[in-house]
Amino acid sequence: MPATSDAPQPQHRRLRLREVADLDDTAFSDYLQDRFDHLVTAAIADAAGYLRPAQHDLLHAPGRLHDLRDALTFAEGDLQVAVERMTYRRDPRAARTSRQLRQVRAALHQVHREAAALRRAESRTRDAAEGTASTDTVTTARGWLAHAYPARFTQLLAQAQAAAGLPARPHAKDIFDTIEEGWADGHLTAPSTPGVEQLLARGVVAFRSAVADDARDQNDRDPALRHPLLQRRWNTALEELATLTVPLACASSPSALGALPGDFFHLPEQDAFKIFNARRFLVAIWQRRAEHTRLIHQYAGTVTDRRRAAPDHDLRFQALDAALDRLVAEHPAAAARILARLRPYAAADGRLEEDVFTPALRAQAKREVLTDLAAIRRPDVVLPSAIASRPVLAATAALAAR
Repeated sequence: MPATSDAPQPQHRRLRLREVADLDDTAFSDYLQDRFDHLVTAAIADAAGYLRPAQHDLLHAPGRLHDLRDALTFAEGDLQVAVERMTYRRDPRAARTSRQLRQVRAALHQVHREAAALRRAESRTRDAAEGTASTDTVTTARGWLAHAYPARFTQLLAQAQAAAGLPARPHAKDIFDTIEEGWADGHLTAPSTPGVEQLLARGVVAFRSAVADDARDQNDRDPALRHPLLQRRWNTALEELATLTVPLACASSPSALGALPGDFFHLPEQDAFKIFNARRFLVAIWQRRAEHTRLIHQYAGTVTDRRRAAPDHDLRFQALDAALDRLVAEHPAAAARILARLRPYAAADGRLEEDVFTPALRAQAKREVLTDLAAIRRPDVVLPSAIASRPVLAATAALAAR
């Protein structure tokens, strides 16, 4: 995200949209880095077509694309609330602001497409270098099967690790396990500062208040909140804040403002502005959610890359593969059911591209298929612990062929 500072800056005067185009390229680059609200202003100016081509290219550079998406996400919600407020006050600027909102929504759609294309290119480059495909249907189905039979998979993995002469290391249940274990193993070097210790010691309500304070000040960041050991709690607090704010904001869901109720514009001004403020706070939570999501994926990627460089990586990967092979061999019908659930979202080469199989669709499909399997499977009991020899990879091939 853009750096923040409390020191006076020459660009702290809020520029009008058309004035942003008057900045030369160096000043424009500095302007983007200076404050988050400057980035938001530049994003709206770009959506409205005011920026010069060179400025547009700077704003859409691959290294800034995710920040631009954050800024447009915030701008979309902020402009929607602004239109609602102007409509409530019968402000003649409402029509112009509505036009800006439409422009921002179109720009956000395009940036989502650019970001998805960038992710696909990065994924294909990484997979080509490693000789793997991390987002194909078979790999995903095998991972979900481990979630469907966690006790048995844990046993199989421990057996495979022991057979390879490796010390036991449970498979991470989620991305937060990966981050926390990576920090404990020294793969993430963020120091544990007094600020981090203070946040770790806070109770649920006090921690959630700290997260709310961080979200309210869009031009500042609490560095301690970004520490690897606090990502799980940050995630939970953001979810709780969004859920708690929905009724206060008259929002349709924790992820969408929706239309205001029909009688809203007859409310007294004090009551109306409480709702406007709650809606703006919900938008700020979304921005922090996007920032948090990107951060945890960066952390997890760093842990994964550094583990791949470890001397025991190949043995651990083989042990994991062997455990999954055995789990597929024991539950072929369940594996086939998961694969069938994934197949409609797959490209011709079996990949699950994020712009088609979105995180929301992925979470829903996983939840539904695991619920289905829980209803029909036999109890997930741990079987006798005799370590069988590693089966051939025919189970994987059979799964792919179904």
